[in-house]
Amino acid sequence: MDDILQNQIEDYVAGIMPEKTKLEFEKLIRNDLNLHQQVEDLRLVQEAFLRAHVRTSVANARTHIHKPKRGLSYILGTVSTAAAIVVFLLSTTVTFSPKKFNYRGDGVSVSTETQVRANDYQKATQLLENEQNLPEAIKILERLKADENVSKNFRNESKWLLVVAYLQVGEATKAEKTFDEVKWEDTGRPFSKWEITKIHWQIFWGKTF
Repeated sequence: MDDILQNQIEDYVAGIMPEKTKLEFEKLIRNDLNLHQQVEDLRLVQEAFLRAHVRTSVANARTHIHKPKRGLSYILGTVSTAAAIVVFLLSTTVTFSPKKFNYRGDGVSVSTETQVRANDYQKATQLLENEQNLPEAIKILERLKADENVSKNFRNESKWLLVVAYLQVGEATKAEKTFDEVKWEDTGRPFSKWEITKIHWQIFWGKTF
């Protein structure tokens, strides 16, 4: 791999690539499986380093907690360290496991319209998972959630994914509105209690700051 391409990959993963260059680079990623894999490999390495850093911070916090008390400065230092770790974890990307799109009992024969909806849903989830072209993912999910020909279960699934997408693009108010629409629906949450807590926090943070 030449140095220029390596630098481009590093800038893209770090999120410092200029917007125009980023759009062109993402086209290359979509059309080059080898380049896509290199980007994902670097992303995984960075995530591993980040997790290791968090684990080290947590270990250090625990060490301080179990040391003999040293007065007010010790208490404030311990609390601030623990709080920083919690805030960092709450601010990480909400993760999800999208469901496979169902065909509402169409059986073997699937209409063209239904197949289009299934393809759209799959495209939106892939864009969201890869954090690429989020505006397009949002358009697709907004369309699916309003389509009465899609089962209620998957309209609500689209709403859940919209909450994540809105948060990723900084639309906390829209995320809150959609979250309020779907959080009481009895269709089975695709998120754990921890992820739900992160959603609450990120909505609050996004609306406040």
